[in-house]
Amino acid sequence: MADGGEPVSAALPAAGSRAEAMLTRVVAQLRARGSVDISLRQLAVEIGTSHRMLRYYFGTRENLLGIVMMQLSKEYIAHFSGATPTTRVETIDAVWTRFLDPNNRLQTQILFSLSAAVAERPELEAPGLTADFDRFAAALGAFGRAEGLDPDTADREARAIVSSLLGLYLDFFVSRDLELIQGSFETLRGWVERSTAGAAAR
Repeated sequence: MADGGEPVSAALPAAGSRAEAMLTRVVAQLRARGSVDISLRQLAVEIGTSHRMLRYYFGTRENLLGIVMMQLSKEYIAHFSGATPTTRVETIDAVWTRFLDPNNRLQTQILFSLSAAVAERPELEAPGLTADFDRFAAALGAFGRAEGLDPDTADREARAIVSSLLGLYLDFFVSRDLELIQGSFETLRGWVERSTAGAAAR
């Protein structure tokens, strides 16, 4: 709940709103800092607003970081310039490239920060994070159905792909063995290709 008892949205702010303008300042400041290890109070000081206003528009630090993650995803999708992926293989190729892009550092930090927070505090909600995962899985599921998979299989494989990519990403940061991780990604990619070919042959 925001100050004054108003509900805080986990969605991106409306275009042209004060919340959107504040979110733009938040994203710029987090990029400039190169870190998300900051409290709402300190962040408010750094962007020239009050802690109360950040709480009013975004609620908790975790909710704000989730919204920042959604904004970064929106910006990334815009970079496709109309050439968005249309298959599961194209989608995971694009996401893997994004994962390994050193310019994606901020989103990486948010991903692990929110994941750690939820793991430590099971009661904590991070709707921005789950929304990002759910949108990714929904897109993969839609492509899977378009490739000939039945809806249930398409949805189950979509979630398996999302979980596998996240696991590989974590492994990359733990092991730093890019050659090994890249080989495992190629194995995942080959499985998706075989699944698509099998569905088309039925």
